[in-house]
Amino acid sequence: MMAQFRYAALCLAALCAGGCGSSDEPGDTGTPGTGGAGATTTSQSSSSSSSGAGGDQGGTGGGTATTTVVVNEISAKDGDWIELGNPGPGSADLGGLGLCDSGDSGECNTADALRFPEGTQLAPGAYLLIVGDQLPEDGPGPHTACLPDGGPSSCFYATWKVSASRGETVYLISESDQVLAELKYPIEAAADGETWGRLPDLTGEGAATAPTPGAANAAP
Repeated sequence: MMAQFRYAALCLAALCAGGCGSSDEPGDTGTPGTGGAGATTTSQSSSSSSSGAGGDQGGTGGGTATTTVVVNEISAKDGDWIELGNPGPGSADLGGLGLCDSGDSGECNTADALRFPEGTQLAPGAYLLIVGDQLPEDGPGPHTACLPDGGPSSCFYATWKVSASRGETVYLISESDQVLAELKYPIEAAADGETWGRLPDLTGEGAATAPTPGAANAAP
């Protein structure tokens, strides 16, 4: 019996040499959220803190960017302009983001994208007007010469315009050209004197709308 006891004691001592500590001590693999060796963190490159309504997100090597801003209204007849809107709840930073139309492939024409200057902010519930078909030398703005028949007193300029006869998609893209939001203008989607915008305003799908640059969308 004594020999068996000594043998068992020797076996227990050998096992404890590998570690017989309390379960409160950190293990080798760690636990997510505790800072152990196995814990992971996710890095997110973001233009604002939450994802946008109607925004399509695509992955790039630098993480997933998000924004609350939507492409809210497009005028391809009786004036070339696009309206962005921010449903909120917070202010959105547009600095470095781009706005582009679709090329022959249907994808964003990044080469001609309007890039918003650093410091460009869009308050919750606010709208931003972009006037199309402008000269490159005029620069993105902001400008005070906007629409001849009313609308906001401040706007940005894009060198391209949306084709009503061909139909196009307008994209809002990140600094790394990731699509953040988009609105498709179908072929001949709107009649003369109408635009194509989201109904309900800021959150709905595209539909024929009355021209309301800088204001909430409304049915014709």
